Amino acid sequence: MGQKEDCIFCKIVKGEISCYKIYEDDFSIAFLDAFPFSKGQTLVIPKQHLAPWLFDLDDKIYSSLMIVSKKIAKAVDKTMKPLKTGLLVEGLEFEHVHIKVCPLSKEGFTKITNPIPKLSDEEMKEITEKIKKNLE
Repeated sequence: MGQKEDCIFCKIVKGEISCYKIYEDDFSIAFLDAFPFSKGQTLVIPKQHLAPWLFDLDDKIYSSLMIVSKKIAKAVDKTMKPLKTGLLVEGLEFEHVHIKVCPLSKEGFTKITNPIPKLSDEEMKEITEKIKKNLE
């Protein structure tokens, strides 16, 4: 599985950097975003270093990521009970394909430039466990 040494997401996949993991399969991993703009915001990434654009991916890989994102979005939606849960693919921060699963409030995507205050480890653990329980 190809990974890049200086990529933060590859380091998470290899276990060099800890995360609040919600889901993992042979191909992908989902974990709470460390710098969310809403509680419960989750990242879905391929374990392989694929960069930089989601829309350049092979259809099979693209489909797999979207299916996992749908599964995570349903669990996030059930857990966090937002107005709506959306997906955001912007790829501006990291050169590793990733999908943000975003619980949205009335303000919606207007908050993406305003991260919420850092959550405590206890709160991150609690949210992780609640979302994991709602995975179908």
